Amino acid sequence: MTKLNFRFYLSLVYIGLIAGLLGTSLTYILHGIQHFAFGYGLNGENLSFREGVLQSSAERRWLVLTFCGMLTGIGWYAVHRYGQKLLSIKQGLDNPQQGVPFFKTVGHALLQIVTVGLGSPLGREVAPREMSVAFGSAWVRKAGLNDGDARLLLACASGAGLTAVYNVPLASTIFILETMVLSVNPRALGAALITVVISTCVSRFFLGDLVQYSQVTPFPVNTSLLLFSALIGMLTALVVRGFRRSTQRLPFLARTDKRLIPVAVLLFSLIGFISIYQPEILGNGKAGNQLTFGEMIGWSESLQLMALKWLAVWLALAAGAYGGLITPSMMLGSTFAYSLAIGWNALFPSLSTEGAAIIGACAFLGIMQKMPFTAIVFLAELTRSNAEVFMPLTLAMGAAIATDRLAAKWRA
Repeated sequence: MTKLNFRFYLSLVYIGLIAGLLGTSLTYILHGIQHFAFGYGLNGENLSFREGVLQSSAERRWLVLTFCGMLTGIGWYAVHRYGQKLLSIKQGLDNPQQGVPFFKTVGHALLQIVTVGLGSPLGREVAPREMSVAFGSAWVRKAGLNDGDARLLLACASGAGLTAVYNVPLASTIFILETMVLSVNPRALGAALITVVISTCVSRFFLGDLVQYSQVTPFPVNTSLLLFSALIGMLTALVVRGFRRSTQRLPFLARTDKRLIPVAVLLFSLIGFISIYQPEILGNGKAGNQLTFGEMIGWSESLQLMALKWLAVWLALAAGAYGGLITPSMMLGSTFAYSLAIGWNALFPSLSTEGAAIIGACAFLGIMQKMPFTAIVFLAELTRSNAEVFMPLTLAMGAAIATDRLAAKWRA
């Protein structure tokens, strides 16, 4: 083994350890902010975020979200107005020797975690990915890696950050290859596995082998579910196109425009007002998935929840907030599919509405984030479903991809 290779594999181990520690730390920070902001779990109660928000008063929700809006407006105005230019993970990979600016990226990631903890309807997964890439960038500048090794290391850092918060090692490995590296070769696969496995082991040491949706029970994969999977895949692709169009011009004001600060306060205050009547819109979307995956709501409540979550995400993006769209996408897909599944059962009984919700979440996520293979494995790992579920998940994803491409050609 050459000295350069030794240095590269040592770098992979370092990134795996760092990503695991960062993901663990950000998870503790997120939960701490949630408990303090909404006043639950302070006396030892073991409540989920959804249960904690439900037991908080309507006034408290509104005040917390209004404060979140103020923090969003001031925080991201300062991030964009002062210091080095903020770079995305993709931009960091385009120039791997430089990577992303360390302190600005770390501050940007912490701001995301704080706002999601305060109830922002966006996802938390981008923060650990960006922070892991920031530490990877700082390492690359001193390690003397060539461009190819540096780029692969940063890509692996992004996936390692993902598994550190979601406990999905296989999906995170595929995520690195499918969305970051954009190729499959033995070297990239080996590097991804090293970093992801180490990161997962570190996070499990501190947080345990967490199952994000432990309420999911085995459901029958029958003809009804397979037919529904094809249908929901096609319909979901069209809904995703509508969601993309509604959010593609957001925010309306540049984040260096001071006017965005009062706008952010106003829009997040509106999110807080909506949460008085529909508290499940708060947070990254896990609350809504818990309801559909656990078959705890009706079809009309599910459609209402989908519409209000869509609105909440739109308001947050219009306010200039940053955050992920993985779990929000899953929630939009699960609530849409769940409501249709109840109607399907009125005509053709024997369809598992729980299974339909999981399939809808997968289809929406895969099309929205352009990561179909990752989405299939991601949902299977998050719910710890058996291998039988891969058939309807794959069928729905195939139908969604085909519909999305046909719709794109039709518009062209």
